[in-house]
Amino acid sequence: MSRVRVLIADDRPIFRAGVQGMLRDFPQIDIVGEAMTGRQAVERSRRLRPDVILMDLNMPEMDGRAATRAIKEEDPDRVILALTVSEAEEDIVDMVAAGASGYVLKDIDPQSLANCIEEAHAGRFQLGDALTRKVILRLADTMRRPRHRPAEPLTDREAQILHMVTEGRSNRVIGDRLGVSEGTVKAHLRNIYRKLHVQTRAEAAAQAAQLEL
Repeated sequence: MSRVRVLIADDRPIFRAGVQGMLRDFPQIDIVGEAMTGRQAVERSRRLRPDVILMDLNMPEMDGRAATRAIKEEDPDRVILALTVSEAEEDIVDMVAAGASGYVLKDIDPQSLANCIEEAHAGRFQLGDALTRKVILRLADTMRRPRHRPAEPLTDREAQILHMVTEGRSNRVIGDRLGVSEGTVKAHLRNIYRKLHVQTRAEAAAQAAQLEL
């Protein structure tokens, strides 16, 4: 069984050490690095290429939202889990909009954190179904661009891929399920973005939820 390589991004050394201690007893998880600022998280994501990044929201130089956006722009398939104390809906929405694959509170127990890391790595979004829907609908409400049905309809395959995007599936998982390459999935996503007049996965998911595509 391959190990999940994890990068911890948090500005407090005692918390980073605590997470390492929490995950030490899980042989399927390998902590490959730490970052104490958002900029370090971006640089070390680029250099270390972890499978999953645990990202705090409030860090110096660049906060977790900006770091998440920067990382996802470079590598859309990089998996990022927000690990924070904030339960504010706007923080959840901001991190999902930035490209996070889930949102986990810092009072989580070790087994649940390990499970969340593995589930996110497998392409499953880490929010409950009701909260996931709530976040997506909130994104739809706050999007500023006009919301019109696409002038050019989605193909059946594009609709299938868009549905999996709304479930939080990564390009790798979508490709595996459909029996196609990640490059093919990305080509379909470019067409979906063009037809929906969006630029990100979160915006595409929000449009799909609002328009019930």
